[in-house]
Amino acid sequence: MAAETTKPANVWPCVAIYIVTTMILTAIWATVGYIAPDLVEKANTAASFVMIFASTLAAYSVFIRRNGRLFDRSEYWKVVFLSTVATVLFSAVMMLFSIAAGAAPGSASDVPAKIWIILLIIGTIFGLCVNAIGFSSRFGKTLLKAHSKRQAQLDTEPFR
Repeated sequence: MAAETTKPANVWPCVAIYIVTTMILTAIWATVGYIAPDLVEKANTAASFVMIFASTLAAYSVFIRRNGRLFDRSEYWKVVFLSTVATVLFSAVMMLFSIAAGAAPGSASDVPAKIWIILLIIGTIFGLCVNAIGFSSRFGKTLLKAHSKRQAQLDTEPFR
């Protein structure tokens, strides 16, 4: 019995969906922060987790809808890596923007460079872990099952 070979899919649309979803969710969270600043101070880490995870699931859902399958190993690691890089770059740009606009908490300019590097490393590890979990086959199987069920309903609709 020969092993099935699948044509490698283009993962860039998934990364683009991931970035756009992250931007939209960040804009929503910034709006919430403008309306209720106390809430943002208390739930910022949890919101970061939710934004990364929601972006991951949105991107994975698009991949499954376009290809009808889960990631293979090389696609998985490529998407996890690119999404993590996108998260880190977007976070760095947002932090620089908030420092330039004077919206950074406390006196961010007084923080030593070593602390910024440590925070960058911790953020990268956090983003990598959340992306690796979100793009895993465990969540992918759930999304694929939902997609297959929805597709079966659409396919049988004309025959009812």
